[in-house]
Amino acid sequence: TLTIYGLVVALALLFANPFV
Repeated sequence: TLTIYGLVVALALLFANPFV
């Protein structure tokens, strides 16, 4: 479950980068 959580966080950061 930790791996999935990390993946979600990584995706969120990746999507937040261009938005910011």
